[in-house]
Amino acid sequence: MDYFITVIFFIFGSVLGSFLNVVAYRFPRGESVVFPPSHCPKCGERIKSLDNIPILSYLLLHGRCRGCGGKISLRYPLIELITGLLWAAAYSHFGLTLQLALGLFFITVLIVLSAIDYDTKTIPNKILLPSIAISLLFMLPYLLSIETIPVITGARATEAVIGSLAGGGFLYVVAILAPLIFKKEAMGGGDIKLAAFAGLYLGGYVMLALFIGFFMGAIAGIALIAKDKSRARDMIPFGPFISAGAILTVFFGPQLWSEYLSIAGLS
Repeated sequence: MDYFITVIFFIFGSVLGSFLNVVAYRFPRGESVVFPPSHCPKCGERIKSLDNIPILSYLLLHGRCRGCGGKISLRYPLIELITGLLWAAAYSHFGLTLQLALGLFFITVLIVLSAIDYDTKTIPNKILLPSIAISLLFMLPYLLSIETIPVITGARATEAVIGSLAGGGFLYVVAILAPLIFKKEAMGGGDIKLAAFAGLYLGGYVMLALFIGFFMGAIAGIALIAKDKSRARDMIPFGPFISAGAILTVFFGPQLWSEYLSIAGLS
């Protein structure tokens, strides 16, 4: 039964991932995410229901539009797959609890913001700020009674506020100091607010998430320079790395921190 429910969450997640693709493509362009229905961005032909099955349709069509034969970006099935896998993983991790609802909302917002940031190098306030407001409403009962916040095991409600201030505040300091040291902007306002958003869910573990994000970003930057040295000064969007670090921390934060303390001889 548990396996069956996990599969259901994967299916729902992949379907949602298909919608997130629409949001990530249309929202920055100021287009409606509802109308017109899904269509090929190259020829404009409406995508039939049979050709709009997450992941499967891409494979059956060999990554091409049925109408014009134009190539469909691999990012579409990837986002569907990632969303499906993360939804299934969240269910396996949290079970059918309030923690699951909050975790799914958090993960879903991070995915769509990452996709938009990757394309446009901006994190839209029109998605991020309402997400922060909704998160505060979700957490209000816990904040008022100062009980355990239902995402990271062991984090208290007061840690949500501290984590939000710590995450956003740390990146704010980085944004101020980086231009003085590296002579170029290294952090945008969207990244700062995204870190504050992550802190609401991760508490003090947000610093671990940011460390993971910086590490992954550094690896990506090195790989980019190794491939093309002329792109050494290119601005790499940091939002996807913050999101990746935050998601890894949701699932493994306490364990990773415990392992670190053990290796450092501090436990």
